[in-house]
Amino acid sequence: MAEQRFQPYYFTSYDRVVSTARDVRDLDIEIKKLSRADRACLEYHLSSGNIVHWLEYANDFELAKSLKGIADADDAIRIVERCMARSVMFHRMRRGRMR
Repeated sequence: MAEQRFQPYYFTSYDRVVSTARDVRDLDIEIKKLSRADRACLEYHLSSGNIVHWLEYANDFELAKSLKGIADADDAIRIVERCMARSVMFHRMRRGRMR
């Protein structure tokens, strides 16, 4: 069965696309970049709930719930990193590589 594809999330600032995330791994990378390069842009997208809505659209309800109400870039980074670490651990467990 083909992998489900979703529209990417576009971080915009003054009608200009400054970053794009196609999945949670991209989101992790891009929020870290934006926290340094354009923190106000990142915090706008967090506080507006746009990232949460995109995650819900992409069927990542757990991460969406964790980010709901989060407006601080550092808090968002910690939450997404935790999600990524959990995802890697579960993947390894399914593949029999956890010891």
